[in-house]
Formats: sequence, C-alpha cells, structure tokens
Amino acid sequence: MSSEGHRTEGRPDTDLYFTHVISGAPNAALLLGHLYMEGHEPSITRVMLVRDGTFYFVYDLPDIIYGATLLPATDARPFAYAMLGRRGLLRINPTGQAPWDETLALPNAYLMQLQNIAGALYACGTQQQVHHRSAEGWTRMDAGCHVPLLDQVTCCFNAMDGFGPDDIYAGGDGGALWHWDGVQWQALVSPTALTIRVVHAMPDGSVVLAGDAGTVFRGNRRAGWRTLTVPALEHLGIECACLFQGTLYLCAQRELLALSGDQVATVEVPVDGHRAYYSASATDGAMWTVGDDAILRFDGATWERFTCP
Repeated sequence: MSSEGHRTEGRPDTDLYFTHVISGAPNAALLLGHLYMEGHEPSITRVMLVRDGTFYFVYDLPDIIYGATLLPATDARPFAYAMLGRRGLLRINPTGQAPWDETLALPNAYLMQLQNIAGALYACGTQQQVHHRSAEGWTRMDAGCHVPLLDQVTCCFNAMDGFGPDDIYAGGDGGALWHWDGVQWQALVSPTALTIRVVHAMPDGSVVLAGDAGTVFRGNRRAGWRTLTVPALEHLGIECACLFQGTLYLCAQRELLALSGDQVATVEVPVDGHRAYYSASATDGAMWTVGDDAILRFDGATWERFTCP
C-alpha cells in the first residue's frame, strides 16, 4: 500500500498501527496491523479482533497482508475472513472454525490485492499478474497482460473488481487499465496517466477508479469515463473504497472522502484524536475504518472511536 508514513512520535515500540480491516458484523471487525518496533519493513502481520468494544489477540501471520476480504457464508461453511500476504500466503479463517493456509506460486513478484468477485477470489500484483481461485485451486489468468520480470518491477496491477467471471477490470501503475471478458484481457484507453489504486464495481454497472493526486473517475468500458476529481483534493492519495448505505467512501490517508452520485466531498468525522484512513469495510449495519491507531465505526448516524490496548 502507498502511505505517507505512520505516526510514531511519543509511542511505545510495541504499539500497533493498523492498515486493513474486515467487518464481520456491525459490532465486530478483524483488524490487521504491524508493530511500530519493526519500522518500515515489518516481518509479521498481527491480527486482532474487536467485538463489542473488547479487543482479542487472534494470531500473527508470517507475511505482510496487502489484501483482505470477507467470504459470505455458504451451505458448507459460515462466513470467513480471507487475508493475503504480498509473498503469497493466503489465510482463510471461517468464523468459529480452525483457519487454514494456501500458498500462491509467485513468479518472483508481490501481490497487491485480494478481491471477492461474484463469490470467487482473485489476486493481482506486480508485473500485472492475476490469479484466480477455483475448486481446483489457484491458477494464473494473466495471459496477454502479464509482463515478465527482467531486472526490476516495471508495472503493477494495484486493484481489481468486477461483476462476474466475464466482466472484470484491473488498474495499476501509470494509469494502466485492463478488462477481462472471460476469454482474454484487453487494454483499455485509460482516463489517467496517474497510478490507479482503487477499482470498485458499483451496483448500477459503473466502475469507480481512484488513486494518486485525488483522481476519481466513474464509467465503464462501453460508456467511457467521467472525471470526478476535485482540484482541492489533488494533494490526496486514495487507497481504498467501501460502499455503505448507498455512499462510496474513499480512504485517502489523512482524509475520508465520500462519493454520492457524481459528487466527491470530504467527510467530517467528529471524533477526538489522530485520524487516518487506510482501509474500510462494511456490513449492513456499520462501516469500520482503520489507519495507524485510529479505529472508527460508523453506523450511518454516529461515529465511535475504539482504542486498542
């Protein structure tokens, strides 16, 4: 994830800063964080659970989690938390059951995002690699878009989302924008040359793109793209999107933005203390956001802050 740096002054080294959150219920969320004492290159991801205001240590993962999502319940299992490390470790943790791990075979690359698209898991990362998880396991699905690694990383898919297995968008460095139609990848004419860090499929069939310099676009490959960027917000980098009660919230590090219709605006969050927004996740009853030590919950009317001990 891109970040302007985590606030460390005046903090014990054993404190945690949080970079990802998965909302499992209005009163509970899984928090993924790192130890300040490890500096800018952490070796583990610490997983915590907050439920009804009480924090619980879950476990440490030996990878740096870059992607996290919720898998809905099925007839065979309850809903599950899925967490993907940049080096390819996938931890799946059904609620109330023992977790298990899977490992993605990576071609000397990093993974940047894990996405649930129509009930299936997809992952993307450096050199525009794309992986798909099916009943048979993980397979590569990036023929035509993947760029073999030579001396150093030259391109990256930072985010992907879609409406089904034959309608998927991926975006990345330099404004790279591609579409998968179920058979092949096609490079699209991108509305930006800036890095895309957010790709979010909306209920109306449109796709929201966002990223560096506060860029926000909405459209799709057929209708084209409308520019929604607000000049006053061009100093921000947008890293995550979360749809809650009809509004798309955009995490922009030190600011939280809201996209309603075609209007982007900052959100006033009336809580005391330091605030940062790196990740957001929602269920029907509440949205959770995290960034550094700021753990916030919004029920649609009231914001509440939680402090990890």
